Amino acid sequence: MHSVSGSEKRIRGVVYRQPRLRGVDDAERFALLALHAAPGLGPKRIRRLMLHAGSAAAVLRNPMAAGSAVSPRILRMPERSFLERGAATQQMLAKECGAQTLYLGDRGYPACFLELEEPPIALHVLGNAEILSGSSSRTAVIGARACTPYGRSQAIRFGKGLGFSGEVLVSGVARGIDQFAMFGALEAEGPVIGVLGSGLDKPYPQEGLEIMGRTIHQGGAIVSEFPFGTAPKAGHFPRRNRLIAALGRAVLVIQATNKSGTMNTVDWALGLGREVYALPGPVDDLACSGTNRMLAEGAGMALSPEQMLCELDRCGTEEDLGKEPPLLRQLTLGDASAGGLAAQSGLAEAQVRMELTDLEMQGRVMRLPDGRYHRCGPRP
Repeated sequence: MHSVSGSEKRIRGVVYRQPRLRGVDDAERFALLALHAAPGLGPKRIRRLMLHAGSAAAVLRNPMAAGSAVSPRILRMPERSFLERGAATQQMLAKECGAQTLYLGDRGYPACFLELEEPPIALHVLGNAEILSGSSSRTAVIGARACTPYGRSQAIRFGKGLGFSGEVLVSGVARGIDQFAMFGALEAEGPVIGVLGSGLDKPYPQEGLEIMGRTIHQGGAIVSEFPFGTAPKAGHFPRRNRLIAALGRAVLVIQATNKSGTMNTVDWALGLGREVYALPGPVDDLACSGTNRMLAEGAGMALSPEQMLCELDRCGTEEDLGKEPPLLRQLTLGDASAGGLAAQSGLAEAQVRMELTDLEMQGRVMRLPDGRYHRCGPRP
């Protein structure tokens, strides 16, 4: 599954040209926030209003006229005073929450969202907003809420491996796979982005509050396109999913059934030209039926964080192999115990065990039942 490049994107059969980020003034930001917070106005309708009036500020000056011109029978626009009060309330709540707001068309707006047919009009961000458009690579890890012990352990393993590599992990903060992957990345002190299907002041699920706090504390970000005060609803999560897909250069599904909502994110990722990977599971396990079907239909097979990142980065040259840790190169020759590796390398066994623990947490080696260590992922 190949990625799409260039300024022109074909999203679900529609050619969409990416607008340039020129920056907007305070009046336009206030108007965008007012329209964004208005009930019944989604990104598509707001863009139609702006195209007709010329700007969000022009819509706010006479919202009733703009609404009548765009859709006289369907769109009932609130009065200007109502919209302005809504924007002022959103500003106050953002300040109280300590959040930053990024606006469509502004220079700080994440360019990856411009690939969407309906990019968010405004984004509320807690934490490090620069991580949304920085130079670091990002990979989304998603999966079933009702995961099995196998899914839980693999989510933590891949989260740790991505975290140790410096890859930014993108998550929907849902119960199950999403949160376990976040936990793994945070344990490895890796950066994390969590995308909510509710307002930042109405985080869901509640048991994710601690991990969201850790995400912010460790330099990551929690993001929502929904106005403050928005409660979680089933219809919000497909909108959230498109942001998860857009943020990552790849999407990894750890565990999912055939009818899982996770597949909505996969559809968005495919439409955006992102790489899609799936973790194989037991063929008779219903919890893995969706990921196994994805593999049968051509998704990339994720066997270890190292292997997946190697494929994404197209590595594996002699130069890359020369940069591998010596212990990892030794394990290329076969499985070995910590004592055996110490004897071969001339290192102290305590140091070897410490380095093996690091490699194991990265998902690059695994300890076998007999105490020997086995190299994971591709071999030269």
